[in-house]
Amino acid sequence: MNVGKVFDEICARVDSENLIHSCSGEGCTVYMNGIPTTRIVVHVEREFDAHAPNKKRCDRLLFYGDTTKNNLVAAPIELKSGKAKESEVVEKLENSLEFAASLVPTQATLKIAYVPVLFHGRGINWTNPKRRRQLSLFFRGRNLQVLIGHCGKAGNLTQVLSNAGYL
Repeated sequence: MNVGKVFDEICARVDSENLIHSCSGEGCTVYMNGIPTTRIVVHVEREFDAHAPNKKRCDRLLFYGDTTKNNLVAAPIELKSGKAKESEVVEKLENSLEFAASLVPTQATLKIAYVPVLFHGRGINWTNPKRRRQLSLFFRGRNLQVLIGHCGKAGNLTQVLSNAGYL
């Protein structure tokens, strides 16, 4: 199954009013320049309620593909215009990664990268201040590092994704 067909399947599984064009929101600006135009942005706050209403979730879910390599990137994005709480961010991103995986068709033969992202405005409130300042979470048998950027910084999404090798 190619990227185009996977995107069609994902769009069919999401209410069309929750398909949006920007990752910005919640008082946090995210710049989409440099992100492949073959993409889907889901307003997770509204869409998630239909699937798991009692769980915390992130704000946006970005899928983008590379049609020449037949790859798919699924990036749940948490937006915090102020200070982000470490434990809350991790919980929201873990739940949102599971949600992202549920939207990808099981018969997809693409290489799929799950990439959790946090954009904040005033830093992170660390649970353990003496621990190394890095957010990570466990998903599908792997530890994933959370990519972190600042709200409103020009090129912020492209920068965090390209620095990690996803663009």
